[in-house]
Amino acid sequence: MPPSQAKNFIVISMLRSFYELCSTPGAFKAILTWKKFSISAFKIVKRLTSAGVAPMSVIDVGANAGQFSVAASKEFRHADIYPIEPDPRTAKKLRQNLEPKLAANIIRKAVGERDGSITFNVNSDSQVSSILPLGDDRQRAFPKSVVMQQISVPLATLDSLFGDIPLAKPILLKIDVQGYEDQVISGAANFLASVSWIVMEVSFARLYEGEQDFMAIIKLMASHGFRFVRPLNFHQAGKNSDIIEMDALFEKAS
Repeated sequence: MPPSQAKNFIVISMLRSFYELCSTPGAFKAILTWKKFSISAFKIVKRLTSAGVAPMSVIDVGANAGQFSVAASKEFRHADIYPIEPDPRTAKKLRQNLEPKLAANIIRKAVGERDGSITFNVNSDSQVSSILPLGDDRQRAFPKSVVMQQISVPLATLDSLFGDIPLAKPILLKIDVQGYEDQVISGAANFLASVSWIVMEVSFARLYEGEQDFMAIIKLMASHGFRFVRPLNFHQAGKNSDIIEMDALFEKAS
């Protein structure tokens, strides 16, 4: 893309973001008062409430710098929230962005299909960091997002993390682990029996090596008794604003 077109694309993206902020009720006040604000997380929690989701416990797997945890703490004021983040530097930012009571619940581990340790790819954009290697579509859409280093992090299953913790119900599980979502589910066979809703980022592109696509995730969730309810948010990339990811709501089938 020529420099002039790139500059125009950036300006248009900024104007679009500003319009989105101003046209979303309550968002402008939130950005001024919250310690960490994300328009995506803000919209997701509002849409969850509109869908009748009212958890007493929220498990935030892949908490990053606290975007969803902060939004959930503001929307679900009586819920206990457990942010989980494996990258030590990102976890430090997470702690700074949370209120002390919420920060005390941080779990600094990766979540997956087993207990032990695993190699974690730290990206220049922390929201892109993953256990999995970058896929072709991710590298093409975000050429500036590159792996800076690989570190070893502790890995645990949701079954082992919360097997002995009496969580208040109903439970909302949010999973955003950059392509490793199916492995999180694999390590949660027992825990999922107590979960009422799941918010999961699913992909329509080859963003990570070994990542399962949307249709595979639908089948996986159905095998655990969950049905796809609705999209909560879309992620776009490229000059054509192609939809590459979706934050999807799943509900325990009754």
